[in-house]
Amino acid sequence: MTIRNNINIIKYMKDFEISEKHGSWFRLDNSAAVYPMIITLKTQSLFRLGVELNSYIDRDDLEKALKVTFKRYPSFEVELSQGFFRHYFVSNNRRPFVRADDGSLLKKIDFRQNKGYLLRVTYYKRKIFVDFFHGLCDGSSALEFFKTLIYYYLAERGEQLSADGVKTVDQPLNPEEFKDGFKENYQKFNFKKGMEKMTGGGAFQIKGTYFKREGFGLIQGTVDTKELLALTKKFGCSLTVLIAAIAMLSATKAHHKGSSKRNLIVFLPINLRRFYPSESIYNFTSFAKCSLNPDVVPRELESYISVIKEQLATQLEKKELDLKVSFTSLMDKKPLLKFMPLVIKSFFAKLVKNFTGSAKQTMIISNLGNVYMPGGADFIDNFTFMLNCGRKTPNNMGIVSYNNKTVISFTRQIVGTEIERQFFTTLSGMGLGVAVVSNMREV
Repeated sequence: MTIRNNINIIKYMKDFEISEKHGSWFRLDNSAAVYPMIITLKTQSLFRLGVELNSYIDRDDLEKALKVTFKRYPSFEVELSQGFFRHYFVSNNRRPFVRADDGSLLKKIDFRQNKGYLLRVTYYKRKIFVDFFHGLCDGSSALEFFKTLIYYYLAERGEQLSADGVKTVDQPLNPEEFKDGFKENYQKFNFKKGMEKMTGGGAFQIKGTYFKREGFGLIQGTVDTKELLALTKKFGCSLTVLIAAIAMLSATKAHHKGSSKRNLIVFLPINLRRFYPSESIYNFTSFAKCSLNPDVVPRELESYISVIKEQLATQLEKKELDLKVSFTSLMDKKPLLKFMPLVIKSFFAKLVKNFTGSAKQTMIISNLGNVYMPGGADFIDNFTFMLNCGRKTPNNMGIVSYNNKTVISFTRQIVGTEIERQFFTTLSGMGLGVAVVSNMREV
């Protein structure tokens, strides 16, 4: 199956267009529009998905699987182009390739060296990694792409895996996948209220000695998912709330030594597909912002859980989500922003990013949830999910579960590992068995 075979399905779509002369192009979704504007020599919004299989990776078969996977995800087989008013994606017909991972975790993707592609596929022994530029997709849609890649890689190796829960090239392309969820669910809103909700003040910032060369520090802990869920039942909260509370308490113990005017603020990504009828494979994620002051909230786990649980529940209410979705669509809905030349938009985006005096969050904690891939346990040991981090937010965390294994990945841009030590010591002290590994970046 090729894209041309499906032209009759999607030729009417405004956000995905095909012509025999110029190929195909895709709009960036409203959430993604800012990411290309804020790329600098040192920073790029990336995240990584990884999988560990039960046998060593064959590079040629992985490359073949990547080619087939792109046929199912034409909006991923693209390169970034610049228009007068905004960036957009153009189909990339260059031959994709994979390479051995060099160990520099989440280093910038050189789009030119990467043949224009906005994702990078690497491997190491029994592991496959894909680094995604956030302008391309969010974690949930990236996971769907990744599952398809694994499915076709195992097929190349002669392994027959169930296609249940996997998007394959045998399925016709779904026009709903190419729609901008933010644009589709936009509603008029109070701009002043939106600004107050979406911006907020500065957060308590984790500080330390920064690494001088590319590549983040990584400490991963693997725990039994059923045991972890039993703990969440004990505390009457979700897995995300429990992990966030332990992480914020660990940050308090490790870095909040005295009083501070700034609150600890944790950003928790929200997969909006759970709340809106959308099958978009673009970005369709927002953030819940949970804030607490260790000088006010008792420094005990139950108190941290109570605060985060209550604030998260409030921000998951329909009116709050509608506000977040609509505010994200401002650049497309407000004529002044929509028709402002891209060079001016980029200037102001970088100006705000570079000269904001404080971090907007202490940490980002993203939970992808449980990976649905029936039958994969015969070939797959675990999945991993790793987040980018920056100088103002030097520690972040990604969580993903599969086959009763939950892998918690701390990525960091600083040498110190006090938060990770506190976090995994707390989990262990609660009766969980924790297997911890590190890339020893601090050494």
